[in-house]
Amino acid sequence: METPIYLDFDLQITAAANGYRAHVFNSPAGQATVDFRLPFTDTELEGALGRFLQPASLASRAFEQETVKPFGTQLFTALFQGELLACFGRSVDAARRQNAGLRIRLRFADTPELAHLPWEYLHDPTANRFLTLSSATPLVHYVELAEPVRPLAVATPLRILAVIASPSDQPALNVEQEWQNVQTALNPLVRRGQVIIDRLQPSTLPTLQSILRRNEYHIFHFIGHSTFDEATQEGMLVLTDEAGRTALLSARHLGQLIHNEPTLALAVLNSCEGSRTAKADPFAGVAQTLVQQGVPAVIAMQFQISDPAAILFSQEFYAALADGYAVDAASTEARVAMATRLGGAEWGTPRLFLRAGSGHLWQIANQITAGKLGLGEQIHQDLGVLANLIQTPEVRATVIAFRTDFQAAGEQIDLLGNYKELHDLLHNLEFLCYNGLVQEARRFPQDETALGILTDHELTLQDLVRRLQDVASRPILLSEENGWIAEVVEAQNQLQLALEQSDAELLKRAIWLLRRVLYRHPTRVNERLNAAARALRLAAIVQAMHTILEKVRQQPADRTPAQRERVQQFENGVQALMLLQQNLSARVSQHDRWQAVDLELRRIELSIGQDLMELEISWPGLQRMVEPLAPSETESKDIPKPQVAWIAAFQSDRLGLDGALKAQNPARARLYFQRFRRQVGNRFYQIDTELNALCMDLRQVCAPLASILHGAE
Repeated sequence: METPIYLDFDLQITAAANGYRAHVFNSPAGQATVDFRLPFTDTELEGALGRFLQPASLASRAFEQETVKPFGTQLFTALFQGELLACFGRSVDAARRQNAGLRIRLRFADTPELAHLPWEYLHDPTANRFLTLSSATPLVHYVELAEPVRPLAVATPLRILAVIASPSDQPALNVEQEWQNVQTALNPLVRRGQVIIDRLQPSTLPTLQSILRRNEYHIFHFIGHSTFDEATQEGMLVLTDEAGRTALLSARHLGQLIHNEPTLALAVLNSCEGSRTAKADPFAGVAQTLVQQGVPAVIAMQFQISDPAAILFSQEFYAALADGYAVDAASTEARVAMATRLGGAEWGTPRLFLRAGSGHLWQIANQITAGKLGLGEQIHQDLGVLANLIQTPEVRATVIAFRTDFQAAGEQIDLLGNYKELHDLLHNLEFLCYNGLVQEARRFPQDETALGILTDHELTLQDLVRRLQDVASRPILLSEENGWIAEVVEAQNQLQLALEQSDAELLKRAIWLLRRVLYRHPTRVNERLNAAARALRLAAIVQAMHTILEKVRQQPADRTPAQRERVQQFENGVQALMLLQQNLSARVSQHDRWQAVDLELRRIELSIGQDLMELEISWPGLQRMVEPLAPSETESKDIPKPQVAWIAAFQSDRLGLDGALKAQNPARARLYFQRFRRQVGNRFYQIDTELNALCMDLRQVCAPLASILHGAE
């Protein structure tokens, strides 16, 4: 299915002598105006909104038919009448003829008392359809500001900051499951290096300010509670304090933080009452405040939302974004999933505020544009022209002389890519499955919620097993890979039995098997990955290409302009291949060294719960391992900003751990060890992502090598 595109239907509502005036000032069918009254008395409206504010009502399947549909129909009929209704119908038809949808943009700058109505439930009785459940008619709230509209599109990698808060003195939320679903939905983009997700830990205000200062983020995703303070008429997010209890962050203070983040394009507030506002102040709610402070798109919840609905919304919203959908279209996909899978009317709870002209965060299909090719794509295109340049026996003989090298390179590229896939799957096994199993094992089988979460992890494990078996079955891999994959299969079987029989011991057995695999085999796969990279001898291929390039340059001087352009293109391809070889060599070396540090930290982590002896003994050697991998801030002049921020945080935590060990302070030593551990993990993950992108670039080299050989035959 093609990702939807939209034309705009701008509808502004102002006060009039006998009620309100709706004015369409921009649409595919021109302009229209109509005066209308709300179809409810104040008492009726207060009663209806009171029912919407009850979570049990919204989750009820009967509530949609008995209350939501009549309410939405009355609201639609009152607003869409006369020439405005005709304009709307013509606009929908015009958009359809252009294979587009019609984005309805509501504006309440002069009538903030109407902004709190649940417009997401507008129901067209003629079509028997809720507008926001159709990808043809998404509805967004447009906030009027004096500042110019910022573009929503950003360059990849897209960086997401997830703030997950579940204070111990608040009702428990299934935040970990939602976190897992967000990761799962975006995993394909994470693996391709297009998305980076950071989780704020701990979820305190000082930590939030610190991480925003050190990094540039494009999406702010909040999972937790929010509230609206009737006394101050201000929205609040619920964070935690140092003791893990409630710490309120006002919309005003959050806005002050966000205003200093010019790269932030989208905020997702997956919390109850996140978009609620005061009737007299359209910027009192958290969402409205973020829009006022310059965030182009904000999604927030106007009513309380249940855990299942919040989790499903995040999962489907990010999955649609990953498929290249615009923010408004992705919101519609999430609403439809909520309506069809959960029933009830919680699909109307999310509210989208959008000021950008386009809802696209980034273009998946059209990401590579003329003049801005990815390295692998550039090599693929530029080296491919050599097949058309083999015109003389001398050039053809030179190409044939390197036939063996080219064929061997193609095989090694496949082998390297396969080992990288295994390495990434092991990472997924740990972060998308194993960590969650350990977390839920404490509550199983007594807690029914744990059973549901563990079932999701079991399905994830099934998928990972299939993918592991697929990679391991490829003939180019060593046969002994099947041994440890069999242990993962056995773990999946044990997990399945544990869930069927509610047996905690079988669950422990499954976790033990996965721990055994994760402790031993990522390092072994990494060793083979590095061996494959060294055996690739990409430097020799680059040298071969330079030799061929010299032969091509010696050919007739009376070339046509098109032929000269192809020679230049081939030269560009050789230069790009040389850059790829240099980058690959550097990343393989870094990856190998960070893997060694990660393994050492895992070993220390096993004993740190009992005492600090192993950490104290290992710390001097560990410092020698990381010293050359993390330059000081004074050496970071030409280093990208995100890495500069990481260097500062890494050095701070390293010095903190060193000081705690010297002071013989066990509590602070354990705290700084975990912080240091996370910093190492963040950098190792970044190197891993960059290496994965290079391996993908390498795969695109195979085709031009094959075409060169074919042209020489």
